[in-house]
Amino acid sequence: MEDNQEAEVHVPSSNHSKEMEYSTWPKSDSKKGSSHGKNGIGDLLMVNDEKGTFGMADLMKAAAEVLGNGGLGSAYKAVMANGVSVVVKRMREMNRLQRDGFDAEMRRFGRLRHRNILTPLAYHFRKEEKLLVSEYISKGSLLYVLHGDRGTAHTELNWANRLKIIRGIVRGMGFLHIEFASYDLPHGNLKSSNVLLGDDYEPLLSDYAFHALLHTPIAVQTMFAYRSPEYVQCQYISPKADVYCLGIVILEVLTGKFPSQYLSNGKGGTDVVQWVLTAMSEHREEELLDPEVVNSTGSLNQMLELLRIGAACTESKPERRLDVREAIRRIEEVQI
Repeated sequence: MEDNQEAEVHVPSSNHSKEMEYSTWPKSDSKKGSSHGKNGIGDLLMVNDEKGTFGMADLMKAAAEVLGNGGLGSAYKAVMANGVSVVVKRMREMNRLQRDGFDAEMRRFGRLRHRNILTPLAYHFRKEEKLLVSEYISKGSLLYVLHGDRGTAHTELNWANRLKIIRGIVRGMGFLHIEFASYDLPHGNLKSSNVLLGDDYEPLLSDYAFHALLHTPIAVQTMFAYRSPEYVQCQYISPKADVYCLGIVILEVLTGKFPSQYLSNGKGGTDVVQWVLTAMSEHREEELLDPEVVNSTGSLNQMLELLRIGAACTESKPERRLDVREAIRRIEEVQI
């Protein structure tokens, strides 16, 4: 996968990592941290203490393992002194808001509570760079488990777990579309690399609601919602772009194919939207389903219904596309 949009795959760190020098972390500044009250530890500001508290000093002591590079920056794994493994994302381009506005958004993120949302733990603010810290999810991303892993995690992607993943994704999206209802893009960057899988295959959405933090040219370059047909053709953006992204993920999970939509150069992968549309028009829907799943289940009709929902989410005209509430309603009706 050459495109930098998909480089950040959150692979398990067993043999995909390399250490960084401690000196690459920002230097601790206790005065700046203390000026932000009890939540400022060193220069790392906690917004969610469910995994305990830690500060910049812990980051300075921790060896950092490189997880990947994405359009907005780099991601590393580090183990805090309290034993908690975290992902630290170094964001270079989050420069739309000044300090007070950025602080307010981070506190808002830290208050989010939903079983399918990865709530950040802490952050660090500098004008030229931001650090976002969240819990490390060991199974990795949906992208990795679907396309990169051929071990146990991949073999366990049976119909029940794939349906569980899709249900969790759409429930998380429904939550974000309520919490950030005033935003043009409540998520803005839904794709399989930004869906992390817990040990029980319950999905966690990450990298959501960044739209307000980015200048428009950067958002257009880095956020997947800007690949929606209405933006590509008319430079129009709305919450329906999130639904388009949801549809891509649904089709990806059901077919097992890597979507070419993720690649900015258009080279590689499968155009899942056109492929599904053509097959449906020719009544060849069964051929679309991942043979690893369809051959081991008696739920073919349920799988086909979910495939049709995914296709309805990727309608080229947003007015014909499902909205999030209707997508949730229809997906909840699909049975194992």
